[in-house]
Amino acid sequence: MNIGVLDFLILIGVLQGFIFAITILFSQFFKSNTNVYLGVSLLVGVFINIKYCALKYGWYNEYPYYRIIEDIEFVLLFPVLLFIYYLKFINPKLKLGAGYLLLLLPFVLSLLLNLYIGGHFYYDLYDIPNKGWISSFYKIEYYFAILFNVVFLILEYFILFKKSTMNTHVVNHDPKWIRLFYGFHVLLVLSWIVLEVVDYLFNSDYTFVLWLFLNALFYWIGYKGIYKFRLARNRYEIRKVVEKVKEPLKGSTKGESDNPYFQKMIHLFEEDKLYKNPKLSRGDIASEVGISVGYFSQIISAVSEKGFSDYLNHYRVEEVKRMMLMDEFNEYNILAIGLEAGFNSKSAFYTGFKKETGYTPSEYKKLNKK
Repeated sequence: MNIGVLDFLILIGVLQGFIFAITILFSQFFKSNTNVYLGVSLLVGVFINIKYCALKYGWYNEYPYYRIIEDIEFVLLFPVLLFIYYLKFINPKLKLGAGYLLLLLPFVLSLLLNLYIGGHFYYDLYDIPNKGWISSFYKIEYYFAILFNVVFLILEYFILFKKSTMNTHVVNHDPKWIRLFYGFHVLLVLSWIVLEVVDYLFNSDYTFVLWLFLNALFYWIGYKGIYKFRLARNRYEIRKVVEKVKEPLKGSTKGESDNPYFQKMIHLFEEDKLYKNPKLSRGDIASEVGISVGYFSQIISAVSEKGFSDYLNHYRVEEVKRMMLMDEFNEYNILAIGLEAGFNSKSAFYTGFKKETGYTPSEYKKLNKK
């Protein structure tokens, strides 16, 4: 079997995708009800790749009994699994009712019909008297699969890019990562459509491009995704620890002014911990205390030399300092702690922390950890 460079990359991608999927499904570190759908969808992607390799290298000629695998349209299963993964990613508490099983109906019908056809052609188990419909079925099935994937991409777009949906669960995961993941998914389906048009117009086979896109997805998940999963897992566990450890913040600013609106802001920070919301704005606080944004800004300027963002940064940094110096948080990633404290990115966290303390988070921890 002569394997070229591109095919070698595809085979490596198959192996890597399989390892990622198994890791996500069975590792205690990444295991969750949400990640199960990602792990299974990656396994389906691996099977799609294996089908390509089996067809290209004539494995079915050597093992004809397995040829029926080529007829199973996993591309009708792949988008459904990713769709459910996106839904669970946005809202991990979502309960999947029986209605979601209907999404599997096209794959199940396709599977049953292909097994029926394969029982005749590959295993000679019975005779199909009228075979005229079979070629039409294959054509309809193929183009329906493309349309099916496009429809799911459209549905997923509204799920992932609709602000009201994303803001409901702001502390679950990093929305930027899932949108990039979706971008790879879009490229995969678009390349499929473009290659189909090219094949029709020029009678040229460039399907290897499709498999390279699929494997690029695997490589990218390995490079970026696993780290994000680890970070998300850390954040989830940190939240659980925070619920048990009810230690008040140090470095209170309550004595700076007796202004009732200013004190309400401090109360919202110290008691309600609104600073943990990465999208918190002065407008949100003004609304909470019952005054206009302009009047709220005037109060901050009148009672202190600090601005609203300075107070926000102060409380977030104090929260990070508190957690970093407690033994209960020793095993967790410092960035995960920063994100849980309300910072919305790594750069914002490190910049804000150094502005407040003069040190990076790691330097501060080394200097102050007993």
